[in-house]
Amino acid sequence: MGTILQPNFQEIAKGIGIDLTGFEKLLIDTINSDNSDFKPMLQHVFNAKGKRIRPLLVYLSAKIFGKPTVSTDRAALIVEILHNATLIHDDIVDESDIRRNQPTLNATKGNKAAVLAGDYLFAKAISIAAQNGEHAIIDMLMPTVCAMSEGELQQLDSKDFSTDEARYYEIIFKKTASLIASCMKVGAVTAGASGQQAEQICKIGEKIGYIFQIKDDMLDYSSNGKTGKESGNDIKECKVTMPLICAWNNMSRSEQANFQQLWNSPRTAENIEQIRKAVIAKGGMEGSHKRTIEIKDEVFALIGTLPQINYCTYLKQITEYIIEREK
Repeated sequence: MGTILQPNFQEIAKGIGIDLTGFEKLLIDTINSDNSDFKPMLQHVFNAKGKRIRPLLVYLSAKIFGKPTVSTDRAALIVEILHNATLIHDDIVDESDIRRNQPTLNATKGNKAAVLAGDYLFAKAISIAAQNGEHAIIDMLMPTVCAMSEGELQQLDSKDFSTDEARYYEIIFKKTASLIASCMKVGAVTAGASGQQAEQICKIGEKIGYIFQIKDDMLDYSSNGKTGKESGNDIKECKVTMPLICAWNNMSRSEQANFQQLWNSPRTAENIEQIRKAVIAKGGMEGSHKRTIEIKDEVFALIGTLPQINYCTYLKQITEYIIEREK
């Protein structure tokens, strides 16, 4: 916990002057206006409301450099649609049954239908941009979508202990940080920021993205029951994430040998719990939290170079919120 007051997410949005209720209506109206066969599935996905952190960052970035515009609204909408498309596909890859405390689309409709629904959302996002001439938004976001897919693929191939911190950061930049960075950049651009300013806020978004993913990886080792999705999924999928890397670095050679044998054993409920407890016992959570604080300090230093001090304070609060969140 830092020195910044820790309001809840809705209080942060209210302080910024962002009407998340209005955004939610825009999002749902967009989905409900679609008369395709995918409509019931899309309603299932979006009725399980996320926190909408990414759209909020689009709007906040716009306010730091100017005023939100109609293009900002479209960018926030497109970002959230793309994000949910990736979540649908992630759930299929991870064989997840629960997200946001409800059954995943693949669990209720099967993998084939879920893949198609995710594809449809990608096309929907591009269509919104194309129909409104928002070519700059597409130019900024499409490379990010490609990077996210590459990151997920690289993580599938990173299931042994050859994944060190450098490799881990490369993966999470692509799968998570790149989108949050793009949220900040596209928000700034739609408000008239210069190219230099857009790159400046993009770098801040990248670091916030690292914090977000490290915290997500920590929550996967948590058993607090508050995350809204299955815990232990990264262990089940043999993903080497920051808690495991930190714990591994704290182990003696004999402990590493014993742990590697445990890691290479068949995944059962007992095996997953043994791995979880071993990582926690060897400081995996504390080490990961330390990394988030170190990156937060870098974020705060960069925020100090931005205009609009009041809005920058809210950006600090969001960073604190991401570190302290329990789901």
